[in-house]
Amino acid sequence: MQEPASRFFAYHHRRARLLLGFGAALCLLAVSHLFAQEKPKIPTVDAGVGSCSADFVVRDGNHKPLYSAKIDLNFRYGLFNLHKVSLEAFTDSSGRARFAGLPNAPKSPLAFSVRYGDRQKTITDDPLNNCKASYDVVLP
Repeated sequence: MQEPASRFFAYHHRRARLLLGFGAALCLLAVSHLFAQEKPKIPTVDAGVGSCSADFVVRDGNHKPLYSAKIDLNFRYGLFNLHKVSLEAFTDSSGRARFAGLPNAPKSPLAFSVRYGDRQKTITDDPLNNCKASYDVVLP
């Protein structure tokens, strides 16, 4: 039969090994989370008016993505078009940008102005017909 002191130390030794195992598992989980590849987030501007959206990919004449291309949108909504919204987004290194919260049924189609340096193109979108729009814009 073991003495009470040796039982005490044996119990605490098992408990310490169990805690050490849990700590190691927790560290491995944290490290694996750090190295997990997260999907890069698309720069998004939310108008907060409706549930429609417009995704853009802006490229140059060689089909390479344009970083920091500016996309502007101005529109009016509400009773008698009293509310005016002006939005602007810049593309990421993949040439992507997103406008969310666009009105579901605007009085007129939305006109997006895409600019990069001295190059410009206007894209017209009608959320009534295409609520989740996606555009591949080439600026030559």
